[in-house]
Amino acid sequence: MSKYTQNRREFMRIVVVGSTAAGLSLPLIGCGDDTKTEMVPEPLDVGLVYPQGVASGDPKPNSIILWTRVEPGEAEMATVTYEVALDEDFSMLVSSGELTVDATTDHTVRLKVTDLEPYTRYYYRFQSRATPSITGRTKTAPAPDADVAVRFAVASCQDYNGRNYYSWRALADEPDVDFVLFLGDYIYETAADPRFQEMGGRSVTLPDGLSLSEDGKSKAALTLADYRSLYRQYRSDPDLQAMHAMAPFVISWDDHEFADDSWQDHSTHFNEAQGDEGNNERRTAASRAWYEYQPADVTYDKNATFPNDLSIYRDFRFGKHCELFMTDTRSYRADHIIPEGPDNSAVGKFEANSALGSRNFVLKSGFDEVEAAGAPSMLGDTQKQWLLDGMTGSSATWKVWGNQVQAAQMLIDLSSFDMLPESYRSTFYFSTDQWDGYRSEREAVYSALSGVDNVVALAGDIHAFYASELQADYDNPAEPIAVEYVVAGISSTPVQTITQRTVSGNDVLVALGLGDLVPRFDELLQAASPHYKYARSNENGVGIVDVSADAFEMTFLKVNDPTAESFDGEVSKARFRTPVGSRRVEVL
Repeated sequence: MSKYTQNRREFMRIVVVGSTAAGLSLPLIGCGDDTKTEMVPEPLDVGLVYPQGVASGDPKPNSIILWTRVEPGEAEMATVTYEVALDEDFSMLVSSGELTVDATTDHTVRLKVTDLEPYTRYYYRFQSRATPSITGRTKTAPAPDADVAVRFAVASCQDYNGRNYYSWRALADEPDVDFVLFLGDYIYETAADPRFQEMGGRSVTLPDGLSLSEDGKSKAALTLADYRSLYRQYRSDPDLQAMHAMAPFVISWDDHEFADDSWQDHSTHFNEAQGDEGNNERRTAASRAWYEYQPADVTYDKNATFPNDLSIYRDFRFGKHCELFMTDTRSYRADHIIPEGPDNSAVGKFEANSALGSRNFVLKSGFDEVEAAGAPSMLGDTQKQWLLDGMTGSSATWKVWGNQVQAAQMLIDLSSFDMLPESYRSTFYFSTDQWDGYRSEREAVYSALSGVDNVVALAGDIHAFYASELQADYDNPAEPIAVEYVVAGISSTPVQTITQRTVSGNDVLVALGLGDLVPRFDELLQAASPHYKYARSNENGVGIVDVSADAFEMTFLKVNDPTAESFDGEVSKARFRTPVGSRRVEVL
């Protein structure tokens, strides 16, 4: 029997315990007469009352955030009770209470439980409409001075459209993690976007939506109702629900929680063909829905608008050896330095109203000069100073940067391909939506961290597995200053496949023969960017980190095609190690 099956059976056993009406120690409804007691309503199907399951998040030594959503039926509001215990039978109760929820939060429940013990497993459950929820389990962080090893998962990018969450099943088959670090793209704002979403299999619907295509089949979330609807649909997935019920999450957002390749309150869906795409109301709606649906220990101001409504960069201490700094690389970043609208041959932008030459496949020689002159910021001054102060002042053995987008320079060199026109025989940044587009600020961050030992950057977004060594100056490599591990998407289309679709859909790129080069993606990447010690650009999966006094170890779990109707159970692994005091990636 696989451990996944065992874990699932244990989880289902907890579900059964949590679904027994008699299992909750809640009072019956009395009538003021000891001889008469009102009949307690029959429990409903747990999936009808809690269709998005239960979750916990942001573990600290003495607190945790708990979350669920109650489907209220015909009522305008719902009364919800909760219990937290040291055992799954709830005989060792440590906290309980009651609250009400209504449509103002889309009937989501979020509460902070305090006065807990460090590095301790707890069980929790809710009851509403006479129906207990499933039982979730969670775990607090170790005390800051605790000499313990910490184990956590790293994940990102879980597109629902036509794709399945087999990566969560692979993770469930592994030894338990203390928490799950989710680095963004928990939802995708689009439905049926042909650039990267499958047209078959399961799909999402939007009650309102912004039309992205002339036939109206491709849409993007526009309103609060749209974003809420997406979270409800994504959280209906049983594998995602099971993982949430097994471990607390530490969650950040990236772009798709609002809009693809977004910056501040601006989207880029139309590449400036319809003018400026700033929409503060839409961005505020996206942030509100994220807050309602994620168990994050952050403060939301319902009377403010973006960016003053919600700040999500924060840090966590997990014992003596691990401190995690979670940055927000979307809310405060400047616009991409090359506009999407006009063409600009100086930076390799040969098409108007296109991401090509602006955010993707940008000529390095032309871009570097423009970027140096503009010096755009990704973090904003306040967040950047917070990050640098925290990481340089941390006493933890390992300083971990939870970064949505990749920090390593990502070049593709086409200079040796004689079949290409001279203008294409050069070196290109693959994506300036990553830190390559903000080189000046990256240099400042690297400079400040160069004297700090045991720094590890973690990232997602790119839909690939990478392990690299970060250089203070990529054009003049020397000893690295830190290491970076990038996890592939839980389910999202891998970057190599997206690139193939992009090339195949562009007559000019096809005529140039670039389609024939895409299968060589990793070869070309590592040839131009030798700091990549491992590159797999056409895979899906999740990472597992083991942090100790001796080393930072990363294991990539790779699963097969998430578009398949069923999970074949095949999981392959790649393991890496960075010893304490080292700034190198060791491939195990």
